[in-house]
Amino acid sequence: GLNIIHRSGQHLADLIEGLLDISKIEAGRLDLYRNRVQLPDLLEQLANMFSMQAKNKGIHFNFVVNGRLPNVVMTDEKRLRQILINLLSNAVKYTQDGEVNFEVSYRSQVAEFKIIDTGSGIDEEHLSRIFDPFERVRNLQTPNVQGTGLGLTIVKLLTEIMGGELTVESELGKGSCFKACLMLPWVN
Repeated sequence: GLNIIHRSGQHLADLIEGLLDISKIEAGRLDLYRNRVQLPDLLEQLANMFSMQAKNKGIHFNFVVNGRLPNVVMTDEKRLRQILINLLSNAVKYTQDGEVNFEVSYRSQVAEFKIIDTGSGIDEEHLSRIFDPFERVRNLQTPNVQGTGLGLTIVKLLTEIMGGELTVESELGKGSCFKACLMLPWVN
């Protein structure tokens, strides 16, 4: 019983934090901080975290860096983490078998993050709505996946606030590819 109470409590806390984020973003009051972020370290950390999650589910997790990454970039570390963690955890959550690929490339101060999964995919009619608050993809392949249905809304808003863009391509039954492009100026 306690487990469930704790889970619902956590769920509620996430939901409230998510809603606060959205209302702050919409009111233009979300503060962005500029931190010196060690990009390769941060990505390595996330990749390790999610490859363990994937392994526990019996799926493969591949982390690929195309070309070179700057060692240090200027960005809001908390927000960058929020964006990537949301996208990666969705990919692992919605993939029952196969793999999740996390691909990163960087050029002209822009980082491109691709999260590609072989999950249940999203049909066209859902695709236009997945960034709406509380829209959750529910179909036969996604049995009661936990979550608040705010993750993608927040990710899209954050990406845009950070001057970037988030796009998605998906095919039902084949999987999805989320691509976030962000300005991450490098620091010498």
